Order: sequence, then C-alpha cells, then structure tokens
Amino acid sequence: MEPRGVLVSMPWATITRPSLAVGILTRISEDAGVPATAVYANLDMASRIGIEAAQILSDERSLYGMADHFFACDLYGTDALGGNQFLKVVGTLNAPGPFRRREFVRKLRDETVPAFLAELAGRILALEPTYVGFSATFNQVMGSLALAKRIKAERPEVVILAGGACFDGEMGREYHRALPEVLDHVFMGEAEESFREFLRRHISGEPTHGIPGVTWWDGDAVQLEPGQPLADLQLSPSPDYDDYFLQRRTLQQAGKLKFEVESLPFESSRGCWWGQQSHCVFCGINDEVMPFREKPVDHVLAEMVALSSRYRVTKLTAADWIISRRMRRRLFEGMASLDYELECFYETRIDLPKDEVALMRAAGVTSIQPGIESLSTELLQLMGKGTSRIRVVQFLRWAKEYGIGLSYNVLGGFPGEDPAWYEDMAAFVPRVVHLQPPEYNLGFVEMHRFSPIFERREAFGVTGYEIRPDYLFNFPEGVVDLDKVGYFFNYTSSKLVDRAKYADRVRKALGSWIAAHKAAEPPTFEYRIHPGFTRVVDGRGGALRSVDLDGLAQDVFLLCDEAVNPKKIRALLAAKYPAEVAGGAVEQVLDAFLEGDLVMREGPLVLALPIGARPRSTEALHRRVFGDGAVTVVEG
Repeated sequence: MEPRGVLVSMPWATITRPSLAVGILTRISEDAGVPATAVYANLDMASRIGIEAAQILSDERSLYGMADHFFACDLYGTDALGGNQFLKVVGTLNAPGPFRRREFVRKLRDETVPAFLAELAGRILALEPTYVGFSATFNQVMGSLALAKRIKAERPEVVILAGGACFDGEMGREYHRALPEVLDHVFMGEAEESFREFLRRHISGEPTHGIPGVTWWDGDAVQLEPGQPLADLQLSPSPDYDDYFLQRRTLQQAGKLKFEVESLPFESSRGCWWGQQSHCVFCGINDEVMPFREKPVDHVLAEMVALSSRYRVTKLTAADWIISRRMRRRLFEGMASLDYELECFYETRIDLPKDEVALMRAAGVTSIQPGIESLSTELLQLMGKGTSRIRVVQFLRWAKEYGIGLSYNVLGGFPGEDPAWYEDMAAFVPRVVHLQPPEYNLGFVEMHRFSPIFERREAFGVTGYEIRPDYLFNFPEGVVDLDKVGYFFNYTSSKLVDRAKYADRVRKALGSWIAAHKAAEPPTFEYRIHPGFTRVVDGRGGALRSVDLDGLAQDVFLLCDEAVNPKKIRALLAAKYPAEVAGGAVEQVLDAFLEGDLVMREGPLVLALPIGARPRSTEALHRRVFGDGAVTVVEG
C-alpha cells in the first residue's frame, strides 16, 4: 500500500480556527510525498451537539476533565470509570449551559460519543491511511486515544502517532507505556524534523524506532532517544488549512454547522526569551523548548499575507508565547507598510515603549495578551515577572490611548504571598478604574506540569500534590500513574496563606471594575491639550470634576506621561524655569498632583493617571513642552 496519512484534530479543540500543529504536519507530509488529509473531528462533533455545548468544553478550563471523560468511557468502559458516580457529581462542577443537566451529560457520553467515534473511525479508514496522527492539547487526549484504539482494532497495521502539549515529556511516555497496543510512537516537543525522519523511513519501509525525540516500544518498555527543539524556524513550513475550510464549507452547505472563522494561527517565534531569564512561577512551558527562536521578518510578513489571501480571513493570531524583543519594531513597521486592513493578535510583555505601542496599533495589532497577572509589585516580583505596578499602569494607559484591546488576568494563591499585598491592590483599583480591567475576576494559580512550582516543589513549600479532581474519573485504578499523566494538579504548601483573608475584598474591587466597563457609560479620566492650557476631566467616580493646568504645572504633567524620576523632570525643565526649579516648584506641583490623584508614585518614579483624549507620542508631548527643537526622551 502506498503511504498515506491522516492527521486528526479531535474534540474539544475550538472550532473557530484551524489547528496550527495539524496544518504544519499536513504540509510536511505533502512535501515529503505522502498525501495527507487533515480531519477536523471537532467540527463534526459540534455539528452533532451544537456550537454552544462544543465551545463550553473547548473554553472552560475547569471542565477539561469532564471533556476528556466522555471519551475515556469509550476507551476503558463506563463501569471501569465509575460512570454512574460521575453523573452524581456533575452538578458540583458548576458547569454552564446544558452540562448542568445530568441527562444531557449521560446521553453525550453513552450515545453521542460512541456513535461519533464509530462513524469517524470508518471515515478515516475509508481513506486507507498507513499512518494516523493526533495532536492533543489539554482536552483532546482521551478522544485521541479512544479513536486510535478503534482504528487499531479494525486495522492493526496502521501506525498511530501522537504528539502535542499533553503528550510531552513524562506524560507521553506514560501513555505509551500504558497503551502500547494503541500507540506506536509519541513525538516529544517540536516535531518537524522527527516527523520528516519518520516519513522518510515510512516511505522506504525502514524501522521507525530510534528516531530522536520519538518514543517506541521494544516489547518490554518505552524507549526514547532525546530530541532537540527546531533550531531554524524557517524549516517549519506555512500551515495548510485547506481541509479545515473544506470541511467547514461541507457542513455549512448541509445545514449542520454555521459559524465565522475567528482567526488564522501563524508563528513568528518559539520559546520565551523572558522565561530563559526568569521562568514565571506558574508558567507550564517545558524548559526543553524554552530557548527563544524567531523567523526573519520578511518570512513572517509573507506568511501572513499568503494565509490571509488564500483563506480570505483578515484576522490572524500569533501562536508565539511572547513577541520578539529584537524584531517587533521591524515587524510592526513591516505590517503597517503592507497597507492592508489585517488584524493581528500577539502575546507580549508590557515593556514596550510608547512609540512601539503606536506602531503595534498602526500595524493592525488590535488585541494582545499582556503578561500582567497583578497590580501588586510584590506579587509581580514573587511571580518572577520582572516588572512593577507603575509599569503595568503605564502600559494600560498607553494601550487604552491607542485603542488596543487587552486580555489579561489577575492571579492569587502564590506560595509566599502576603495578604497585605492584596489589601493594597484592592485599595488601588479605584484609581485606575478608567483603564481596561482584567478579563475575569481574581483566579487562583494552579500547579501546572513544567512550571517552577511543579519542578521546584521544595522551594515553594509544596507538601503534597495530586491530579486535579475532575480528571479522576478518566482512568481505571492502576492503569496509569496519575502523577505522570497529569498536567493540572491541586497542591498543598506550607507557604500558602488562607485565601479568605484577602479574596473577598479583591474580588469586590475587581468585580466593580469589570462591571463598570460593561455599563453604558464606562468611567473616564482623560486630558485634552488646548491653546495655552491642558484640561483634565475625571469621571472615575461618576460626577465629573475638571482642572486646568498651565505653565509649569502643564509641563510637569505632560512629562509624566511616562514613569519618570522627578530628578529627571527637574533636569529637563531647569533651562525653561530656572527660578521655579531652583525654588522647589516641581516638587510642589507633584505634591499637588498626588493630593489631587492626578499622578501615582512608586519608589522614585511618578506617572500620570489620566490618558490622552487622543494618543500623542512621547516626542509630540515633549515638543509641547520644549518647542520644536531637540527632543530629550524621558527615561525612568
């Protein structure tokens, strides 16, 4: 039989965008001369149970265990997993929508999923594949294994491959050990080169054991030769999403599924340059793939244009864990120079200067996920974020000015935290209620595999940990080592404090902030520059109050657009206001601003709180202060 592949994206991957991993592997297989079909089984499942139910299991992290349970019962048998007991605890999971109803959950598990898997296995086998590959993230593992078991039962000679975030490291080795009759190979980490080598051997008929980064079963145990992350990202091809759009169109034309594609995933880098310096304590990135690598800017721009043109989608999502510090300016400039109405999403640190925030917006980056996580400097330091409250507020101000949407969280529950830090944060929130709030209220950090809390448990006072309870109904006793297959864990630590000491107050403050921005008239706090004066209008507390600034006060205020040391302000203004600066007028102005809540102070730095009614660059504000001569950039 001629080699042929099928690459599967199982439920519960989101249906509104294709899989980057499946798209890349499809392209590699085709380029190697092995025809490959990408099967988006998540679309098929959504057509059966409805978009709302499918998206709940895609998006609700607390339900990932339930999502896997539906398929685990097909893999191991409902009775072996205490299925009836599971139905009794469904109501305790606080699941939204139809998952509150026990009968809906039972029917999905006992009727819908088995029928779905039977039909899907038949459809895949009709393609006569010689290999079938699965890429699995947090809620796709049991679905992948259940389908793989059915395929093997029908056609044992089909080679089953697995990879993705939840088959990485110890997890993948343990799944292979427990299910050697189902899995032939598990690909660890980044798989471009190992997959190419597998295809070469698959075509030639050579044995496929011993490929670096790929497990194999020697009859007694799982074996693995260590692999390496991809050094040159240009060796990772542009993804092929043809089958995703074909299957979406087929289901739409049949009247079974109708939705808009949210965005197209692409990559411009891998790894995390910040994590190489300071691995955030909750971050579950495997150290083996942490080294930062990036594609050339021209390569990235060409890929973005080609994807948008081919699939007629104008929104793109960078799968990068963090945007490159070295290339981001050139990338933003290049995106802007394309002169297309493309929108793009990136993850970033908050260390961008204001001109890069402006460039980002001009480039079409309309939404980002900044690594904020807290408004407490002490907590940010404990997390390893390498930033502070005043820097967070600076970034929130600039993003608001330029109309960039933010998706960020506020986290708590860190070993070593002090409740007083949260009290201080809750008291501070009303001062920034005009800025964009977090997406959700206070959440507590989990222990994730590969995170420093997991890898360096003793340092964080961890006294015990176990797989998250919603996963306990997915494995018969003794079949797998739960500590080895888990990604999400609950844990105890001698360094954890009673969350009740701070949670209510923080949640009340954050809840009011979030609610205020859903109101018809969200709170505002802005300034407008007029001839000879600047007017600041404060609408944070409901009733408007305003103050006009001129002369020295106006200039000091405009120089506080960045977090700045008052010493720097004095040095900059000494030539323009020699007597006033010498007489301590700058300090008097700043004291008045602090009393009037126009600025915040942290350590040696001060920062304006209002945002510009329209965005102006740092240079433009300096020209307002110093005229059109040489511009001196304020530095912290």
